[in-house]
Amino acid sequence: MKRKRLFFSIGLLLFIVSLPVSSIMTLELVHNLNMQNLYRVTNVSEGYPPTPSAYTYQDHMITIEETIKDEVSFINPWSYEMGIADLSVKIDGKVVDRLAHYPVRIEEEGLNRYYGDIGYLMVKDKKKGETQFVILLKKSREIEKERSNGDIVGGLPAQNLYYKQYTMDEKGKLTTDSFNFTERSGLQTELLNESSLTPYRIGYYTDAWEGYPAFFFPLTYPFGTLIISLVLAFVYFPFRKVNKKTS
Repeated sequence: MKRKRLFFSIGLLLFIVSLPVSSIMTLELVHNLNMQNLYRVTNVSEGYPPTPSAYTYQDHMITIEETIKDEVSFINPWSYEMGIADLSVKIDGKVVDRLAHYPVRIEEEGLNRYYGDIGYLMVKDKKKGETQFVILLKKSREIEKERSNGDIVGGLPAQNLYYKQYTMDEKGKLTTDSFNFTERSGLQTELLNESSLTPYRIGYYTDAWEGYPAFFFPLTYPFGTLIISLVLAFVYFPFRKVNKKTS
């Protein structure tokens, strides 16, 4: 009986430790499958040659007007030569948003110049069979530089990142929405990941699936330990009712 209680206690402890992480990871997995069934999100700015910043959708012209400031360029921590510019996002020649004093990649072309701050995306609603064009802007300016000691400065905490979303449907109707890093919908999470407007890939409920998988995580923990806990709890359950035969 003591042995049963010991192994049952170990199983119970493993269950308590494993359940919170495994349950939210399972919830995230179900959510991701659901999003895949609902939407297909495509980053327009992928591949080579670079996608031009002037883009036409349903006879509407989207452009980015760039005004380089008279400042000395610098090399960012990822070896890109950066300049500072005022950016105006236009639809059919009309300014819909401005990004003042933003970093741009001097040696890049097209949308690659605004990597990390401006994204063009196509969103296919699989159930409705409709497609929308999305302009996603990071409204929190980050000018990241590397100090002589190797420290990277100029970035913001993830919770301080804010975004503006412009969505144009197939009829040319434009809608806008604002959200931040910590308060976003499932679709906005997909938009952020595809547009690379976040410092790292993110999940809706948890970021646990976005890390590089290893033997320990998530195979051994939390799913391996969860299975072991259930086996131990079942095999060594100490309070089973024993039925005695009566003569």
